[in-house]
Amino acid sequence: MQARSKDRFRLRPATLQDLKTLVHQRRGMWEDMGVRDQSALNRADTVYERWARSAIRSGDLVGWVIAASNHGVVGGGCLWLRPTQPRPNQSETVEPYVFSMFTEPGFRRKGIASRILQEAVKWSKKNGYGQILLHANDKGRDLYRKHGFTRSWEMTRQLKHERNRRSRV
Repeated sequence: MQARSKDRFRLRPATLQDLKTLVHQRRGMWEDMGVRDQSALNRADTVYERWARSAIRSGDLVGWVIAASNHGVVGGGCLWLRPTQPRPNQSETVEPYVFSMFTEPGFRRKGIASRILQEAVKWSKKNGYGQILLHANDKGRDLYRKHGFTRSWEMTRQLKHERNRRSRV
């Protein structure tokens, strides 16, 4: 699909009816980042769909999609209201976390991701949150910088994957 100059873009909240689209977009995001293992992507799709369904129902996931006239949904992104511990300068125990930002290839560079990000920031401010977080890949960093996000420092350690690991979903 390619965007045409006549295309009109309409932003709306994501609902449970958009779940398959959100799964598709998340998979596209991982593929764009170079994940090629189809069996790993299939497993991730299944787990993500189950988790996202539960999170949408509970209100822990807020998302938006953008539809283009004559093309259906062409982009989307989500906020996860993730639990966190209180800190000296933050008494909140939930923080909005941007994730699964994705725009279909033929519709990129048309402001779709910016519009979704602006909506996520607006929603977070309206709901009284003091900050919004995300992890950006190399391709997305310029977009997030443009919208006032700054890089912070986080460290990680990979642990051996165990198939029988307990899941919260």
